[in-house]
Amino acid sequence: MGTELMNSMFMLFGLMAVGYLCGKTEVLDATANAKLSGFLLKATLPATILNSAVSQSSMNLRMVRHVTLIAIGVFILLPIISKILTQVFHLSATYQLTLNYSNLGFMGLPIISSVYGQESSFFVAIFMMIFNIHIFTFGIITLQGKPGSLRTMLKNLCTPGVISAILAFVIVLLHIHFPTPVSGLIGSLGSVTTPLAMIIIGSQLAQVRFREILMRPELYVMSLLKLAVYPAIVYAVLRPIIGPGMITEIATVLMGLPVAANVTMLCSEYGGDVSLSAQGTCVSTLFSLLTVPVMLSIL
Repeated sequence: MGTELMNSMFMLFGLMAVGYLCGKTEVLDATANAKLSGFLLKATLPATILNSAVSQSSMNLRMVRHVTLIAIGVFILLPIISKILTQVFHLSATYQLTLNYSNLGFMGLPIISSVYGQESSFFVAIFMMIFNIHIFTFGIITLQGKPGSLRTMLKNLCTPGVISAILAFVIVLLHIHFPTPVSGLIGSLGSVTTPLAMIIIGSQLAQVRFREILMRPELYVMSLLKLAVYPAIVYAVLRPIIGPGMITEIATVLMGLPVAANVTMLCSEYGGDVSLSAQGTCVSTLFSLLTVPVMLSIL
């Protein structure tokens, strides 16, 4: 593993360790985590996405279209694989969601931008936009067995993350340039995302009751599939099509991240197994401490 990669991973998981200690010593509790998570999702994460577009405002339109098509293709492929695997291992519909949706915002954006540079954040923003559209349409259908109202789905899509991703598209496509004070403000706010996200994840892990997790061995099967099998499949599919390179690697890493916290939110709202989804996020996040550095080293 290269020195630069080692330094990036040490910083990220070191921040997570700080968050874990803060959680154990009650410097941060569940209420603080919820407040900070809201601040991250509604303020710093959108700023990071916008900043990635501001720094890449002259990006080639062909590249934007290329990455968008790849993201759409990946999110078409995932449900097919999940449907097959959950039938093979006799897992519930909630497990389909845990396999489909990775933690792109809290972990994907910090890890990708730290390892591949700030310009790669825009590629993650594209995946995040497709992710949000997918989870609030196909994800709801998976749990309910039928579509909800179009108005409700559109309302669910009007999140700061989706709106900022759309604005980022506009900035890049129209080559919009901001005054230095404005771009500096956006960049400063966005720079908070990486340390804050990793600290929150660490603090959340400190609240986990591991005795309950031990009673569900299928969580380990799901985590193995999510963190090892899925990225291997995505890499095997993309490499012959678009070749080796940063886009293939970014897509592979994003699909090999732990379960997104959004899955628990969706289960709570639309009748899924909330306890299972939350535990799946925790277990896969713990295992990712090992698998993510290994995956990045191999790539």
